[in-house]
Amino acid sequence: MTDHAIPQLHGEPAPEAAFIGEIKRRSPLAEALAVIALSLGTFAFVSTELMPIGILPQMAEGVGVSLGQAGFLVTGFALLVAIAATPLTAVTRRWNRKWMMLSLLLACTLGNVLTYFADNYAVLLASRLIVAAAIGIFWSTAASMAVRIVPERHAVRAVSAVYGGLALASVLGIPAGTFLGNYAGWRIVFVALAVLSFAVFVKMWLTLPNLAANHDGRHGTVAEAWREQPLRAAVYVTALIMMANFLAFTYIAPFLEQITGFETSWIGGLLLAYGAAGLVGNFGIGPIMARGYRPTLFVTMIVLIASLAALGFAGTNRGLVIALLLIWGAAYTALPVLMQTWVFKAAAHLNGAEAPSSLYVSAYNGAIAAGALVGGVIVDHAGPWSIMPISALIGIPALLIALKHAPK
Repeated sequence: MTDHAIPQLHGEPAPEAAFIGEIKRRSPLAEALAVIALSLGTFAFVSTELMPIGILPQMAEGVGVSLGQAGFLVTGFALLVAIAATPLTAVTRRWNRKWMMLSLLLACTLGNVLTYFADNYAVLLASRLIVAAAIGIFWSTAASMAVRIVPERHAVRAVSAVYGGLALASVLGIPAGTFLGNYAGWRIVFVALAVLSFAVFVKMWLTLPNLAANHDGRHGTVAEAWREQPLRAAVYVTALIMMANFLAFTYIAPFLEQITGFETSWIGGLLLAYGAAGLVGNFGIGPIMARGYRPTLFVTMIVLIASLAALGFAGTNRGLVIALLLIWGAAYTALPVLMQTWVFKAAAHLNGAEAPSSLYVSAYNGAIAAGALVGGVIVDHAGPWSIMPISALIGIPALLIALKHAPK
């Protein structure tokens, strides 16, 4: 039975039919367990990537560096993913997908173990870069693996599940790690992450099917993918809208404290609510998208941009700020599913979705790093209030490009 990446919309052929090939169907339970394993992989990787945000002062003190240097553990991580995702995905393009995933989870486990033992900044940074190299490949391949595992009618649900691990990391992983770090020390957090990563490795070993890299042995290249104008547009939109998002999100704590007037004790709960709204957006977007991709994309982008702009003018109105945070969180976590779908659609006639996906991953992570760096300059010179309207302005060109180039 042939699987496709995205289910048919309005009677159109599913766009990934060109490169999925014949996959032997398994039981629905086996397919669900395999997709859950990929979602847990997302949870483990994203928790590892973002965990320093919650325990940055302790980590900085632990290896004797400034907060700024410790912050590079996050921005440097994202920069490496942006730079390395495409070439590393090309290097691994012929690997068996199951064994590649197992290798990536072992790398994540190793990186977390090395972080625990790091007694200086150089070793700490090296341990983070190991995980960064692995996560770039993971993001480039996880969604395309998920849609090969399930029947066509469940493809969007499978992609949502993979990205659901991202929202779950925000709701559960980061708060739990921050709590553990405050009470048991930051090194114990990375022991827990190492255990989590290895547990996901075992889960994948037991549940992932044995998937070849490509059904006919041919592999699309990044150069071939980049020649596709719809795919280039997807990369530009991703870079701009995610830069807008992370420019605002990176500095949301000082905004909430200094502009809205929330006490520090409120911040954790507000971010937890933001993440919970993200779970709703992530898993709720699939059924809505099935009714029409372009309108769903446009409305989601408009909601995100408008919520950022409105936050800049909400002032000390706590109720309004909380409502806007929830709306923003739901819109943000819907976007990765929407943008990955755009990439699949744009790559429908190419031989493989992984090279196109690697360009998307590079744009996404480059936006994380750029948002954090540019946001730092803005906050230093104009204060936290300016972050929100400037973020909204950066999102507008993304919307204009999407209006012109988004697929049906």
